[in-house]
Amino acid sequence: MRRYQLTINGKTYTVDIAEVSSDRFAVQLDGREFEVQLNESGEIGEIAPRAAPVALPAPPVAPVAPPLPAALPPAAAAGDNLIRAPMPGTILQIVAQPGAKVKRGQPIIVLEAMKMNNSIGAPRDGVVAAILVKTGQSVGYGEPLAQLAEE
Repeated sequence: MRRYQLTINGKTYTVDIAEVSSDRFAVQLDGREFEVQLNESGEIGEIAPRAAPVALPAPPVAPVAPPLPAALPPAAAAGDNLIRAPMPGTILQIVAQPGAKVKRGQPIIVLEAMKMNNSIGAPRDGVVAAILVKTGQSVGYGEPLAQLAEE
């Protein structure tokens, strides 16, 4: 979540913005919440009052968690194709697994931040090359969550 202070005609407003998916944002303006949808050209297309967050079902319990990579893949080391945490939080659910084909905006990970569930979507079409976090893990702003490969 990013916080901005805007001053308009001498009055200061606090605006908090969180990415819900690649084209949807949760915006809080002085305690009022809105959902902003971008159109295909990246401009604001629709603004609507934000409903209460929907609780996601608990992820199935796996007997053994999949191992995390010992190091980032070479492309990730260079910063290529990484999906990064837009805010600090806790990983609630891994929606897409390595090898899965995803479309732009399709959920890959659900991140809980400030008691809200945030779906982190694919920034473009591709294939999930690696999941770099595990359920229950705390992550910081900008931390790599997953890596995409070309289709």
